[in-house]
Amino acid sequence: MKLSSRTIADLSEIVCGNSGKEVSNFPYRSSSKLTRFFTNCDLNYIHSGETRNYWVEKVLLELNSGLASTPTLPSDSIIRVIQELLNVSEFEGLELDRNKACEFLNKVLIREGIEAYFDVSGRCFVRSLNSQVTSEFSKVQPRPLSASELSKRQEIEEFLGAASEDEIIEKLLVPMFRQLGFLRVVPTGHREKNLEFGKDIWMKYRLPTGHFIYFVAQVKKDKIDSAGKDINSNISGILSQARMALDYPVFDPETNRKHLVDHVYIISGSIITKPARLLLIEHLDKEARRHIIFMDRDEILDLGAITAINVQQKDEGIDLPF
Repeated sequence: MKLSSRTIADLSEIVCGNSGKEVSNFPYRSSSKLTRFFTNCDLNYIHSGETRNYWVEKVLLELNSGLASTPTLPSDSIIRVIQELLNVSEFEGLELDRNKACEFLNKVLIREGIEAYFDVSGRCFVRSLNSQVTSEFSKVQPRPLSASELSKRQEIEEFLGAASEDEIIEKLLVPMFRQLGFLRVVPTGHREKNLEFGKDIWMKYRLPTGHFIYFVAQVKKDKIDSAGKDINSNISGILSQARMALDYPVFDPETNRKHLVDHVYIISGSIITKPARLLLIEHLDKEARRHIIFMDRDEILDLGAITAINVQQKDEGIDLPF
């Protein structure tokens, strides 16, 4: 979908942060800050002294004609601009109300039948008010990490290097999955390995229809690799655990029923090599292989950097909402 010229004009005023009570909760952006704003959106536009709001409006009109991954939402680049407008780093150190800024922005967006919203971790997404389709699952162009997020990424990387497998599960993965919107994220605990059945973590996710799908995670601290023609002990163990995870249901006390697992995360605190991925998939049948999701160190670091978790907190400080 393309936004109307009126909406584009209003968005340009918001991006500029022009003075006045209507946009007072958005930061004022000078020439250099406008360039940095679009750079943070991973868009190559440089302000060179033109009238700010007319220049921004021209840029937004160009972006408005760009590719849209979802037909009922604006172009991917416009969505990136909206997300950056409400990026928490844009409000750091300023006496501005991010929630009120979102409310005002939505007064502009609602005429297009869309709205901006924050997920449980505080990230901004855009959804259609008619279809409820959201940008959360579309392939929107990723933004560069802010300085504070890069610092957090480095902190998590150091934690992964020193932590045990149990600590990675309990102090990093469990709170991270909760922040990402998964419900009842439960670590099984390595003390009862005979009861794990290939499940280091189990959790569920609520679909927009209100139904739940169930996930489990098999977590390894070290590199998952393969070598030679035969399955080595590393791959063999993971393969066995993945099959058990799919075969044995999880008990959900909220429904008082057992549920078969929909997807299995295979997570490494290091890397999962391409041969290992191929070997794992090759030795699973066609039905089972579509349930496997891989996640390695880089993905953990990128997700951890944008979620509100603190890997340095003590056990008693971890929020347990279930």
